[in-house]
Amino acid sequence: MVTVDRKSIASSLLGHLIERYDVALYGCLATVMSIHYFPTGNKDVAMLASFGTFAAGYFMRPLGGILFGSYGDRYGRKKAFLLSVGLTIIPTTIMGLLPTYAEIGIAASVIIFACRLAQGLCVGGEFGGVGVYIGEHVPANRVGFSASFVCAFGILGAVFGTALGSFCIAWFMPAWGWRLPFLIGALATLGAYFIRRRMQETPVFKQIEQSKTQCHSPLRTVLKQDPWNILCALGVGGCGHSLLYVSTLYLNDVYINKIGLTLHESLMVNTLIFLYWVLLSPVMGYISDRFDLQNFMQKTSLCILFLVFPLFFMLDKATTFYGTLIFQVLFSTLGVAFVAPISGLFTRLFPPKYRYTGVAFGITLGQAILGGTTPLICIYLAKSWGSLVAPGVYIFITTVIGFLSVTFLRRYDDAVMSFQQDTENRCFA
Repeated sequence: MVTVDRKSIASSLLGHLIERYDVALYGCLATVMSIHYFPTGNKDVAMLASFGTFAAGYFMRPLGGILFGSYGDRYGRKKAFLLSVGLTIIPTTIMGLLPTYAEIGIAASVIIFACRLAQGLCVGGEFGGVGVYIGEHVPANRVGFSASFVCAFGILGAVFGTALGSFCIAWFMPAWGWRLPFLIGALATLGAYFIRRRMQETPVFKQIEQSKTQCHSPLRTVLKQDPWNILCALGVGGCGHSLLYVSTLYLNDVYINKIGLTLHESLMVNTLIFLYWVLLSPVMGYISDRFDLQNFMQKTSLCILFLVFPLFFMLDKATTFYGTLIFQVLFSTLGVAFVAPISGLFTRLFPPKYRYTGVAFGITLGQAILGGTTPLICIYLAKSWGSLVAPGVYIFITTVIGFLSVTFLRRYDDAVMSFQQDTENRCFA
């Protein structure tokens, strides 16, 4: 009997938590950042510029996925993790210390933009990497439940980012209080680096390393052998992130500009919604293992397609605090059902020798094209159409893509069959 390395899994999840903390922090403080780094005299334009900078970080993620994924397939998952989390410290620290637009002019806007690009590059292999790492550590019949902790810890990082960001811009904090969460994030990332140094390599990569069958050109190989599954990973990742960001980041704009909440109040509401995601994720992951993970995600995406327009019509007709909160809870329930098991698909998408590259590149490409642009697109659609139903059209499209991707992906269960047999008797004691 072999015991699953819980300490290594916990270390990978901790790093993922901090990565999501950094991302959520900029998103929830977008209004503050627009004031300090993108002052245009027009509140809507400044907000769009700030969310545009948020989205720009996602466009670097595919490149990061290629770089760190290739490194992880050639030299090990652990080494890729260490490199990504170590480099993340630099842009996060700069964002906490950078002078404002009023102090150094346009250079401040340019540097913030560059920091978001660097941050996106550094974390490009993180989400896919941690999913692969955990998937290669656990038995196949628990992969949905185990993968749900990737979602839960990621959202928990967003909870910490949102809660701390909300606290640091409260009325009793100094004007520079918004800088503290970035500096705390930099210190936490440094701590995560040293914790991850104690991680063990995955059993799957150890087998690859012992047999000396590493793929020396993983990107070229995956593009040649599995271009279809790259597209499927794109669709799944993009759909999942669009669901998450509508139910959280986009609704900040609704609470503030339609309902009249303060930024502090809006962030506190979002903190509660994030906690709801955290608590519900393991439940959905457990259920997905009982009904077959892929089939569960198919049925979930179909439910979203049937309910998306009724929900957005409800939001448009009942744009009150309680009406929006009810929409947020219902939409989040559907969203977490699709998102929680996503990482469980990773060991099925590609063979082990180029799995990290395929997953990281495909998922981050979906994040960039469909996910990271969600707040920007939804705000634009709602304002240009003059209706809160308009963002529902975008979510319908991304969910169709997600459904087709889950339905028609090429499964590689045979590629991990030997490892599944080896891990049938593993325990979590």
